[in-house]
Amino acid sequence: MRPQSILSICGARRAEGQNLVFPPLISHARSLYQSVSLVLWLFCLRDPFAFSPPTSLSQSDVLLSWRCCSLSPSVSRRRPISMISQHKYTGSPARMPSRRSSVAIAFIALSFLLLLYTSRRLGSWTPYNEPYHHETDPHKSQHAPQGDGAHDTKPVPSTQAPAVDPLCEGFPDTSNILLVMKTGASESFARVPTQMMTMLKCLPDFLIFSDMDQNIGGQEIHDSLATVQEAAQEDNSDFDLYRRQKWCEVDQENCNKLGNPAREGWNLDKYKNVHIAEKAYNMRPNYDWYLFVDADTYVLWPNLVEWLKQLKPTKKVYLGSVTLINNFSFGHGGSGYIVSKATMDDFIGNNPGVGNQYDMRAKRECCGDYIFALALKDKTEVGVQQMWPTINGEKPATLPFGPSHWCHPIVTMHHMNAEEINTFWHFERKRYHRLAQSGKKTETLVIRDIFDEFLAPKLNETREDWDNNADNRFYLDQSNDRKWEDWMTNRMKKQDQYNEHEKKAHESFEACGAACKSLGNECFMYRYKDGACSISNSFQLGKPLKKGADKDRTMSGWDVEKIKKWVADQPACDKIRWPEVKTN
Repeated sequence: MRPQSILSICGARRAEGQNLVFPPLISHARSLYQSVSLVLWLFCLRDPFAFSPPTSLSQSDVLLSWRCCSLSPSVSRRRPISMISQHKYTGSPARMPSRRSSVAIAFIALSFLLLLYTSRRLGSWTPYNEPYHHETDPHKSQHAPQGDGAHDTKPVPSTQAPAVDPLCEGFPDTSNILLVMKTGASESFARVPTQMMTMLKCLPDFLIFSDMDQNIGGQEIHDSLATVQEAAQEDNSDFDLYRRQKWCEVDQENCNKLGNPAREGWNLDKYKNVHIAEKAYNMRPNYDWYLFVDADTYVLWPNLVEWLKQLKPTKKVYLGSVTLINNFSFGHGGSGYIVSKATMDDFIGNNPGVGNQYDMRAKRECCGDYIFALALKDKTEVGVQQMWPTINGEKPATLPFGPSHWCHPIVTMHHMNAEEINTFWHFERKRYHRLAQSGKKTETLVIRDIFDEFLAPKLNETREDWDNNADNRFYLDQSNDRKWEDWMTNRMKKQDQYNEHEKKAHESFEACGAACKSLGNECFMYRYKDGACSISNSFQLGKPLKKGADKDRTMSGWDVEKIKKWVADQPACDKIRWPEVKTN
């Protein structure tokens, strides 16, 4: 079969509505056709009448047989028709096909069967001329509220519904919440891709801001500092990294070797937050809620959506995990903070250019989340409300499980590296898939669920060269006038309140553990290093440390029996303990 025949058949069936346009199949057919033609030519070149015709064969039939042995368009030694007409037939009976002819026939039959099999395998391939993705922005919701800013892109109507990613089945409707992520060019390629493959995967719309315009996997990242006043940048070492990034003509990783990107990035970061809020609102002014996070923040979307449904975006609120600087409260940026539409309308909508109003102030302050809270308070009189532990700055390995972290829902975690984000994302997906398969209504994920998955299977009595962060109370060696830091001595009990085990707690790791066991639920875990015993009334996993000299080694222990008993005594988390939000 010639390729033209295949094309015509496929085109006709395509017109009839059959999905038979297979560019890979056509390519295979052409190659097969040329191969068969070449083989026939090789077999027929020396003996064009290998298929000896019977005496009744007409001259036109002879010509047809000759042409069957001349399929290849590259054959230039084809005999003229006049020579065919001069061939004399003896009238003898037709010979049986020669061995060479039999091989050729078998080869053609095998090739035809192979072509049929290949067509079945290739039948569902996407044609080359059809787009795999729709022309609309994959991160722009068809229903997401958009603003009139220069960066807005109106959604393009699609006549075909996009395929639902299996990992996004059952994902909640987030069309009224805008996630605004902050990163830096020195870290963006290490952090953003994992976010795009997990936490951001199912969002209809989000914005990412950095200290440089970038594009990662087709996702635009906006320069949050593009409008910072020149006066704030001139003769300001805080902008050394910003200037070097613009100067760099190769990859940022190599250029960053010329400086200290960690320290420089911290100095530059404080200029971003107010500008990010201003740009995000101008680009997307019609969302009910704005969630500001860092690139190492993880958001538990089902919990967040469930929580915000209970609140009114028409009320001015600013929610976060409260931190203090100079006795001024602000929402910790890494934990994430949530701002309602009413607050953003007042803060940004009623104060054009508010970002530049705090450029000079940022030079003498430490942190961007602190400056955001200062600006918000100045312009709207709205202060942050404490939402801890629901808005949280810890992660599964460092969450302090116990009375303060148990039946509480959680919507954010911080300091999550790429592997931790991926692990928790798949834990969430499997959990909600299992609930859906069992026909159960989606259940709010509480901190106890994280304990069951991430800590309970890993509880050991002791770990060497390990820091479990036990630091609620200290027992310190006071001999030889040893000096300890003030924050440690401030967490000591008065010695006349010690029991017999506590008096010896500073002497060794074993003595520290004995003191912990003697204190009931006041101590679930303990840590010892060189004369310092510390205990905690919560329990967490912590992290490994490099092995040091014997006296400098950090040892950690858990009272596993006490922890298991406490967990068993807790009632089921039937009542979800959402934090109280005050509105005027």
